[in-house]
Amino acid sequence: MSGPIVRIEGLAKRFGAITAVDGVNLDIARGELFALLGGSGCGKTTLLRMLAGFETPDAGRILIDGRDMTGVPPHLRPVNMMFQSYALFPHM
Repeated sequence: MSGPIVRIEGLAKRFGAITAVDGVNLDIARGELFALLGGSGCGKTTLLRMLAGFETPDAGRILIDGRDMTGVPPHLRPVNMMFQSYALFPHM
């Protein structure tokens, strides 16, 4: 059995005195359907922006297929499209 396709370890991001993401650990298995749900302001967008490479974490690391993505620019990351719309889930 191989490791997760996405592994997030101890991820943190702060904007001044505001902690947007605090010590997130997460594994997503290859072929797994994954949804990130939470209330407004809980860090969902910041987490996705770090995964895509549009924000730099203050701590922790993101591995995609075992490769550390720290310092890898967005256009070189094997990340496609991340929908972020309630239109996909009309019951919410």
